[in-house]
Amino acid sequence: MWLILSTPDDVSAQWAYRGLRARGLSPLEWVTHDQLAYAPCWEHRLDEHGVQVAIELANGRFLHSQAIKGVLNRLLTVPTEQFVLAGPDERHYAAQEMTAFYASWLYALPGPVLNPPTPAGLSGRWRHISEWIWLAAQAGLPTPHFRQASNQPRNQMHMQGRLTAPGTPTQTVIVVGSHVIGESITSTLKQSCRQLAVLAQTPLLGIDFVKDQQGHWLFAGATPLPDLVQGGEATLDALAVALQSGQEVT
Repeated sequence: MWLILSTPDDVSAQWAYRGLRARGLSPLEWVTHDQLAYAPCWEHRLDEHGVQVAIELANGRFLHSQAIKGVLNRLLTVPTEQFVLAGPDERHYAAQEMTAFYASWLYALPGPVLNPPTPAGLSGRWRHISEWIWLAAQAGLPTPHFRQASNQPRNQMHMQGRLTAPGTPTQTVIVVGSHVIGESITSTLKQSCRQLAVLAQTPLLGIDFVKDQQGHWLFAGATPLPDLVQGGEATLDALAVALQSGQEVT
């Protein structure tokens, strides 16, 4: 069994589900975070025999870690619908506890997981743009100058790992393990994109570029939750290979 985990309105997850099924991944289950919220039975065991996860969904589907061969994980947050009647403090506390629980059982899933959970994100670590720029430079990507003072207001765009505002023309490259998908990308840039994913410990990574005044590509941001549709059929091919590899993808 292979799994896709996401929110119900995740277009990339829907698209990947159809494309991976067409490529022979079967059985393939797409499970949304609201379905997880109302699952009547959970079992998460950690003992001397290892770690196991078993989930019975409300529609009768049954997920067991021993049967899972690979996971496309696009969960952003834990479901909180069941806490709606709680007070603000209790709701916040419950959400934090649920996040810790989700991180634990997601980490216990076997096989390749794209992306595994981290303390800073259920589907890969979310970084400030300053950290992404530093990592991109270490990977050999062309990076812009960036300066930020401690007295500057928080910039939500920077917190999301982006330098450019929505609507700015960008070129997106998608890394899936050892595969790099993007139009008109040189072999040198491909290698650097792959290295950035390794340094970030994020095997599925979207990397945005803009062109400078000389027409050269310049790093503009990265995300562990890329728009997979932008990568087209090549992204589906790479996902199918990675998820069927039976090995951890780095």
